[in-house]
Amino acid sequence: MAEFNPRDKSRTSSGKTYNQVRKNNKPPQGEVSADSSQRWQWMTVELLSSPAFRTMSPNASRAFFRIIIEHASHGALRNGSLIVTHQQFVEHGVTGEYVADAIDELEYKGLIKIKRGRAGAGTAHPNLYTLTFCGDFEGAPATNEWRKCAKDKCVRWDEVDRKLAKTRREKLGRKKDAPLRETEMRPLRKPEMRKVG
Repeated sequence: MAEFNPRDKSRTSSGKTYNQVRKNNKPPQGEVSADSSQRWQWMTVELLSSPAFRTMSPNASRAFFRIIIEHASHGALRNGSLIVTHQQFVEHGVTGEYVADAIDELEYKGLIKIKRGRAGAGTAHPNLYTLTFCGDFEGAPATNEWRKCAKDKCVRWDEVDRKLAKTRREKLGRKKDAPLRETEMRPLRKPEMRKVG
């Protein structure tokens, strides 16, 4: 098979003209409504072949693509203030008990940044996600933090850092509810014992 030369506009090896091939392999064009499923997101070959991307766990991969879907559904204009709920992650295929682990993995590998939310006094403030390979909604360029994640760092996540992140999450978790009553009766002291007579 002949090597493809992008400057050769005459014919490709399959007999199609170069312009026809380009036309059929570009993103969808034309009228795209707000609720259309034709929205798209570009990713570079460098990102797709990076250790950070290739070593993602299945749950992290599903969570990553759910955030990309949220980004594309807002016309790629809300990166940095993307909100994805726990239920949306689960509906997309992330195992419910591993959602936090998947998000921590994506943040560790530099694929996303998170502005952590909080709950309290009846008002919930959700996590806000930023895809690092895209510019944000304020006009800042992509930070591409995933480039800093080398192969050894990705291996360290699987072997060591995942457990450390889990213990850190457990410390930040909800307070354990105290039982309303003690399940065991405390032993009676001698003065409290009565003789049945």
